[in-house]
Order: sequence, then C-alpha cells, then structure tokens
Amino acid sequence: MTTNSIQLLKEVETPGIEEFQEPTGKVAYGFLYNRITGSLDVVRHDDGSFVKMQDDFNNIINDDDYMKVIWSDKLLNFSWAAPSTNYTGHLQVEIV
Repeated sequence: MTTNSIQLLKEVETPGIEEFQEPTGKVAYGFLYNRITGSLDVVRHDDGSFVKMQDDFNNIINDDDYMKVIWSDKLLNFSWAAPSTNYTGHLQVEIV
C-alpha cells in the first residue's frame, strides 16, 4: 500500500504562477470546510467535471473552494476515528 497516488503534485515556475502536473489518478477528492458550522465534507469527482482549486497565492477562501484536493487512481474511503481510539477527531483514509 503506497500513498504516492494521493499526493497533489505542484510546481511553481515563477512567483505567482502555479502549474500543476497531470494528476496520476482520475478521481479528485475535494475537502470542503464550512467555517460557520465547522463541518467537513469530502466530495468525490470521478465524472470529468472541473474541480475548483483554492487560490493559495492570494489566500482567498470562498465558501465553495476546496481547502485541499487529492488525486487518486484508487477508491478512497474516509471516516472519523472512533472515540475509543487514541485518534479521536482525526480523519482516517482507507485505500481500497
């Protein structure tokens, strides 16, 4: 089991201009964080739709921006750690 397929690869050619390498996977997982309620939603895109990226350069975070996006060629299952573990409050990912 490797995590190479879930890393978002980014190259910065010149300050202020970001170019992204071709994703290794064809499925994008976007993390939407609601600042008002504190809820976190993971949205899976596997239909060829566009994924809106956060503007890290200007630190602009809109309500419909993803906080982070990862790409994968594997199915990823996300769950919160059980209260009975030492990792309460941590998001866990399982590579299927």
